[in-house]
Amino acid sequence: MNIIFLDFDGVLDTASYDVYLVRKGMPECDEKGRPVFDPKRIENLKHIIAATGADIVVTSDWKYIDSYKDLLEMWRQRGMPGFMIDTTPNVSNHRGNEIARWLNECKEDCNYVIIDDLDIANFNTDQLDKLVVVNPFYGLNENIAQQAIDIINKQNLKQ
Repeated sequence: MNIIFLDFDGVLDTASYDVYLVRKGMPECDEKGRPVFDPKRIENLKHIIAATGADIVVTSDWKYIDSYKDLLEMWRQRGMPGFMIDTTPNVSNHRGNEIARWLNECKEDCNYVIIDDLDIANFNTDQLDKLVVVNPFYGLNENIAQQAIDIINKQNLKQ
């Protein structure tokens, strides 16, 4: 199974798109107060999913506010690519520990990539070769997308 551990803020919700929305006089948030995602970043996520067949596990802090069911409904309403299969458990303030817990509880072998804007200190040492840190102003750009594809494909070759 291929997994994308996905953060939202700084990855799909970018500062550059927020600036664009403000300049155009468009809302930065949806009717539920959630930030609007950058369409270019969504296309890059779609590219990763098409190239790897990966499913999504949400690591974003949004999971502390919204249930998995609510996030899944948002995903569907926004026409987001791929399938969000889960969120990481709320067991720690350390994202790496939450990812590790999810992987330990998963009943399948997982190849994965972590896409986030948090510093590497927020992840476990054994996860760093599967981590792609984005610039929160630009988010998930084409280069980051290709890095994510390469990380998953490299793991698939080892099997």
